Amino acid sequence: MPYKTADDALNDGLTPLSGKQSISSRLVSSIMMCVKIVFGLVMAPICIILLLVATLSGIGPLINYLLTSCDKESLDRDTILQQHPEMFLIDIPAGINHASGDKSYRAMVRVTKPTEPPADKLPPVIVPGGLASNLMTMSRHQDELTSKYGFTVVNFDRLGVGLSDAYPSSTSQSPSAADVAREMNYVMTHCVGIDDTEKWIQVGGSMGTNVATAFVALFPNRLCGFFNLDGLPHAFLQIQCKKFLKDGKQIMDVMKMIQWTGIPRLAFTAAIQPMLPVMGDAFTKQQMIGVMCREQFFTTTGLEYTTLMSCCDLECAAWGKQATTEYDGDTLRVLASIAPDESVILNESKGVPRKVTTERSKSELGTCFLTHDDPECVKVERTFRTLALQDPTDIDRNKTHCNWPQPSPKHPVGEFVGGVDEDTTIYPLAPQFKAMVVRIMCARDYTGLEQNYSQEARNHAAARCSLQSLMSDDAKVYYYPQLSHLNLWQQVSEVTSVTNEIAQAVMRRK
Repeated sequence: MPYKTADDALNDGLTPLSGKQSISSRLVSSIMMCVKIVFGLVMAPICIILLLVATLSGIGPLINYLLTSCDKESLDRDTILQQHPEMFLIDIPAGINHASGDKSYRAMVRVTKPTEPPADKLPPVIVPGGLASNLMTMSRHQDELTSKYGFTVVNFDRLGVGLSDAYPSSTSQSPSAADVAREMNYVMTHCVGIDDTEKWIQVGGSMGTNVATAFVALFPNRLCGFFNLDGLPHAFLQIQCKKFLKDGKQIMDVMKMIQWTGIPRLAFTAAIQPMLPVMGDAFTKQQMIGVMCREQFFTTTGLEYTTLMSCCDLECAAWGKQATTEYDGDTLRVLASIAPDESVILNESKGVPRKVTTERSKSELGTCFLTHDDPECVKVERTFRTLALQDPTDIDRNKTHCNWPQPSPKHPVGEFVGGVDEDTTIYPLAPQFKAMVVRIMCARDYTGLEQNYSQEARNHAAARCSLQSLMSDDAKVYYYPQLSHLNLWQQVSEVTSVTNEIAQAVMRRK
């Protein structure tokens, strides 16, 4: 049951972010912080020494060379296509994605279909990938959606990602929002056996939700269901723009430079290892790790930081005055404080079963937890709806919404917002979201990220969930106080169940 006020929460022993922590809680937090610092100071030099020894002795580079040779064999596309009849390469013509150097290229697509179609025909599902992910990342989700629920699911790698063609060596241009939206549309339109008139459900994790939002703004009426799987809020990226564009790309460039030492492979292997069970058994361990240890991976991830910013820029333009970056303080506070439909304790990988709860994260937002029926919320919502753009001609195509590092470019990519050309129509998002079934899974555990993920950014993230929920005639927000952004997508059964919930709501509408 949602709490209406901070006092209600405190009566149940819950502490809003702005509430006072007990002395014992602060003492424990301080002790844990000291332990972490000491551990880091001790372990960091040891790790650096071991890595230097491995590199200078030639052991690291030799192991990296041997494993890279194995990667090339295991990731051979002809071999993979023979092993996976559900996969194919689709020829993307020149002009779809300008980052290809305006040349045609091939993208890898995986389509799973039920052996026995369900009695009631379900909408097809499209899975736009997140930053640094590929079609293997959510292959287990894809397989479960097909085998358990009977969905036809299309999962694909964008240009430069995973098993698709790499970027041309002659270009260093990032794809724009328009590029990745056109690419997604082309894949959906040219999948054999799926009717062009079908409306789809999109299941986009992290950046995948941003790509899907750009798609909605440029290709209206193609989706019937929108699953925001903790998509990155545009305001967070606006606030953290310098970090994402500069620091993120620099890290990828450094990884690419030192790839020969074997250090990046060691780091990625350690990071991916706990996730392998979540990624299923459609692909081998060698393939799932190898695809993220290639030069192509570091190049693409570095470029797609800017793509992500371009998607956010387009999203702000398509929401207009409803974009969270446009709110005054009261509107932001109210929308950030609206309680979710359900707070859920869950962690499938640790065996923690699903439980609906009143628990709230230590990173809870605001001082009041409002219901949709609260007079303050009703008042803001009434005014808020009058701001909705309806006509494409009302969209400002020139204004950038990004807090760029200096010197400031006009837009992330291209002359107009989202990298669209002069003749491309941008459609307002408000009427599109009204027509779609919307479900949102949002993580709220920011432990360790408080410095980068500021309170302002968290307010915008919560407000964006409320924005999408309020503008849909059929929406629910699921909130996970004990899960972080990086482990929310790993809740496979939860993700597939919510996807099926979207489909059932769509079918009821019919």
